[in-house]
Amino acid sequence: MKKIKICAIVGITCLLLCSSECSSNLGHYDISIHNNANHHIDVLISFGDPLYPDTLLPDRFYGRLNPIPPGRASYGRGGRVRSYKQFIQSYGSDTIIIFIFHTDTIEKYTWDEIREGYKILKRYDISWQEMEQLNGRIFYPPTEAMRNIRQYPPFGQ
Repeated sequence: MKKIKICAIVGITCLLLCSSECSSNLGHYDISIHNNANHHIDVLISFGDPLYPDTLLPDRFYGRLNPIPPGRASYGRGGRVRSYKQFIQSYGSDTIIIFIFHTDTIEKYTWDEIREGYKILKRYDISWQEMEQLNGRIFYPPTEAMRNIRQYPPFGQ
């Protein structure tokens, strides 16, 4: 009887450990944009519109972007997927594009003017591998850890 209780406890413990590990593998994958500039920024994450390697701004602007104040971050959920790879590839590419704008630009110009003049502060072309290396944490201006990520203008400019 004592052996049965011990086996039951061990079995339940293993089941609980496995289920918590399995659920963490299917958990939400956060993407956060951290504003280390001294002004507000707006962010547009392009999950397939445009589809990388097309790095033009989308034809349409689908509403107000949410400004991120200096020293703050904005968080988004990646959905219930197994990895950044699965999340990003679900949009038809292995890379997502993140556009950073000065909030004043968004308020001053029309979307057509912004698009035609490519009035961005920075564009990151981030692969799922890079997203994993950064743990989903993206910074503007880019940190040293982001030096090798494809970006326009290039790192340091």
